[in-house]
Amino acid sequence: MQPAQTKTVAEIFAEAMAAYEDGRGGEAKRLAKKLTEVAPKFGGAHYLMGLLSLDSGQGKRAVDSLARAIAITPGQTVLHLAMGQALEMSGDVAEAALHYRTVLTLDPAHAEAHARLGALLGRQGRRDQAIEHCRAAIAASPVHAEALNCLGALLTEAGRPGEACDALRRALDLRPDWPAALNNFGLALRDCGRLDAAATILEGAVDLRPDQPGMRANLASVYRAQNRLDDARKAAEDGTRVAPRSLECWMELGLIRQAQDHFEGAAAAFERVTALAPRSPRGWYCLGEACRRLGENARAARAYGKALKLDERDLHGAALGLALVGGGPVPDKAPEAYVRQLFDDYADRFDQSLVDKLEYCAPQLLADALARTIDRRGGLDIMDAGCGTGLAAPVLKPYAKRLDGVDLSPAMVARADERGLYDELLVGELVETLLARPERYDLLVAADVLVYLGDLGPVMQAARVAVRAGGAFAFTVEKTAESGSYVLGAKQRYAHAADYVAATAAEAGFSVALMEDAVTRRDGGNEVPGLVVVLKG
Repeated sequence: MQPAQTKTVAEIFAEAMAAYEDGRGGEAKRLAKKLTEVAPKFGGAHYLMGLLSLDSGQGKRAVDSLARAIAITPGQTVLHLAMGQALEMSGDVAEAALHYRTVLTLDPAHAEAHARLGALLGRQGRRDQAIEHCRAAIAASPVHAEALNCLGALLTEAGRPGEACDALRRALDLRPDWPAALNNFGLALRDCGRLDAAATILEGAVDLRPDQPGMRANLASVYRAQNRLDDARKAAEDGTRVAPRSLECWMELGLIRQAQDHFEGAAAAFERVTALAPRSPRGWYCLGEACRRLGENARAARAYGKALKLDERDLHGAALGLALVGGGPVPDKAPEAYVRQLFDDYADRFDQSLVDKLEYCAPQLLADALARTIDRRGGLDIMDAGCGTGLAAPVLKPYAKRLDGVDLSPAMVARADERGLYDELLVGELVETLLARPERYDLLVAADVLVYLGDLGPVMQAARVAVRAGGAFAFTVEKTAESGSYVLGAKQRYAHAADYVAATAAEAGFSVALMEDAVTRRDGGNEVPGLVVVLKG
């Protein structure tokens, strides 16, 4: 009788891996344990134990096993990739990133390492680096669905929803019923202004994952943008029932109630937000807004004050709200971070919202004013100050030898660039930009820009520096009936008295060539009184 042959370590490992790949986890674990006992210095056994622990959600146990494997065979990409996953699961993202970077040192075109590092950096807020790694993953593997989905989400966050849609369509071509990608695609479509398509996609995502409150909140946000407020409220309320601690759903519910003029309900929802996330400036700001609308100024002031303390840059404009309820002085201008964020968020639907909904006509009013006050047509060096998406460019181009534009919002400048009408576009603060360009322009134009400045003195002085002798500064402002000053309105935009505009212009060395009452936009169906002004240098 022949003695039974003893299997080699390699044979046992092959058998264990085959069991693992066939989904027979119990058998794979039994064989892997056996290997760690008979051949403790065989790295493959510890690697397989690490994979099994990863699959069962035991991150720390996986880290221990994979550390043993790496100590035995340190130069293997699969070990470092798995270790990165295990460390992420354990919450040690910094160490995880180091292992993904080790993989890329060993194999610079490793698609999975690029994809995982991109996703990790994205969660850390390091968006530009994350986008680079996602693109590298896709370059290495064009069918890497996870990298395409991650790239789409990052591009939407970066204010580039058109590019995001392209990436997310490719991800969904690979995995058509993928709820996460459908959700991200819906958000990208929303930010492109394609609200009907966004609603359809997000409805599909919610049908597939009804347990995900974030998807319900996103759907509610699209319904709100469509003014389907009853549908929006139901979607958000369903989200709060599915997940009573969902920050996104309570925030969206508050915004919907506010849009329905149900300010008590809005304040109650925002109270839930601040209870769930007491360090959320947005939550406190929204609570302040709801309380202001209720006339509860002391309560509003406390909320605005909290928001401002938590975010000194004042991304949401809490200092403006605080002034409106008598809790602080009126700032001489809107916070730069607030204006930048406002228009970055607004860039992709700016033209439609402003022209179609608000009947914005400042460029046309300025065109008429310029036709009556500017003798030369063509050959002028022009600055479109606060150019936004470039709505004024078609009006200004016939006058221009050179047309430049500047805006605080990078997303707005990107949209303006798509028009192909500007010679140079800058992202920057208006006064600083003008002071850095002495006697550069024959004409300076600011359409619906000075409404974010209270004190016009600095911009008038800067305009006088930038405009050549004999040049002009044309702009629109909202108008207050109060004499000799400016006021901050309920919409957090400044209105200026006609005599104040004339006085600050004269102090800067301008004369008034034209100043007329005008209506540049509507708000809530009501005309907003304004002025169209042309000054001569």
